[in-house]
Order: sequence, then structure tokens, then C-alpha cells
Amino acid sequence: MLHYYDSSPYGLKTQQRRLRPALSLSDAKIRCLVWAEDALAYIHFVPTSLFSLQLIVADQDLEAASTAIMHSLPYKVSTGRDEHFVEAITLDPSQPSAFPHSVCLEETTPGSMDDPGSIDDPYKIFIHPMSQFCCDVHDNSRTLSLPPFSDNIRFPTRIAFLDSMIAIDMDPPSGRCHSKETTMLRNWIAYLFTYTLRTWPAVLSNGDLEPETKEVLQSLREENRPYFNAYARNTFNWTELALGRKKVLEKLGRHEEARRPLPPPYPGNPALLLVISLS
Repeated sequence: MLHYYDSSPYGLKTQQRRLRPALSLSDAKIRCLVWAEDALAYIHFVPTSLFSLQLIVADQDLEAASTAIMHSLPYKVSTGRDEHFVEAITLDPSQPSAFPHSVCLEETTPGSMDDPGSIDDPYKIFIHPMSQFCCDVHDNSRTLSLPPFSDNIRFPTRIAFLDSMIAIDMDPPSGRCHSKETTMLRNWIAYLFTYTLRTWPAVLSNGDLEPETKEVLQSLREENRPYFNAYARNTFNWTELALGRKKVLEKLGRHEEARRPLPPPYPGNPALLLVISLS
């Protein structure tokens, strides 16, 4: 049975523990935007599990943000691959990351039974450059604060979150199609439909979108509206939407974005398929 929340499903103690890295950035005068599941849960009241903490900072603050967290909390730069964000080996033998321009930190010490609160510590932290995520950490009109936390710790509004996710799905930071990234983004979009719009199907009998869904559609950036409209109407075709988006970007004068080639398809893994067929 679906249960809606009118407040965050996570209490203040969990939020304080999860957001300690963001507080480290605030103390270092680095503004950040909390993204992913933590933003969904604390601001948009989505009852999602919490995984890696994902923070977005200005591009020039990427290194300083990593350093600030490592100086104040037990984290180090991760040298391994995160299975949640590398491509499936069946689709690409090189297994590229969904976030090649981001920094990943991991805990240096595991949680302890002597510190029950450590269960809420993020085991990994991704620090993303904002240019790759189609958002602006300094834009207060598209971000929200979360009392009692510092005003330097921001969260995306529903519109900003949708704009960011749609843009990343259409023009991924990795420069290529990435199944893990696509699945993650579309799950989050589904969460926002389910837990914030709360009306499905979103199309009325006369063919119009129901009022709140229509209001959200009209509030999105122009180039992202066809994606949202197709998602709401269950008429989604990624290639058609990506090509149509480029036409809108061209019209808006954003020529560099408009003329970038579409991400190449998955190369596949013929060697692995051959092994499977011979086994």
C-alpha cells in the first residue's frame, strides 16, 4: 500500500549525521547543493533508502570541497570503482563511470557499535561539478534551505531537480549512454511523480494534463518540457526527444549544446557474449 508523507521520513538526528560532510563545506565557506536520495527524502518527502551522499559544488570548488571533507571527517579519495555507478560489463567492457568528472570519497573507518549514530554516516560521498549537472548552487530562486542547517547547504526545488535530471538524461556527463545513470534518474523522476504530484494517470479524459502536472510542465526550462510531457503521457521515446531537444536549444541560441552529437549507443561486449554462447 502506498503511503504519502507530509514531512521527511527521516528524523533530524539522521539528517544531522548524513549531512555532516555538507556542514564541513559550509564551515569552509563552500556552498553546496544536496542532490539524489537525500534531497528527495528531506525536501520532497520521498520514502527512499539513502545510499551515497551526493553534493554539487561550483566547478572551481571541487578540489577544495574534497579537501575540506577529508580534513574534518574520516574520508579519503576512493581509488576503486563503485558498482552502483559503473556500466554493466555486458554493455561496455571498459565499464565507464556515470560521473567521470566527479570526486568520490569513501570512509576510512567503518561504523562502530560504540557509536550507534555511525550507521547513518554515508559510506561514500560524490562531489559533482555543477556545470555537469545543469544547476547553479548560487541560485536561491531554484534552491531551498533546510532549517536548522546552514543556509549555505541548499537543496533543489522540484522544478530544478526535474530540469537537472532531464538534462543529464538527454546529455549525460559521461558523454555516452549509461544504463546505471539512466535507471537512477528515471527512478527519481518516477518518485517525484508518485510522491509529490500524487495523481496518476496524469492525463485527463479530454487529453489535457491534470492541473498540477501541467503547472510543473510549464515551469520547466523550455528544452525539457517535451521530455516531461512524454513521460506524463507514457509516450516516451528517448531518441526522438533528444533530437527534438537539440532543435529547441538551437532556437534558444545555445548552439554548442545543440550541435553536440548524441551520446553513442552501448558498444556491447562481443567477447563476453562469445564466452556465454560457448559455455
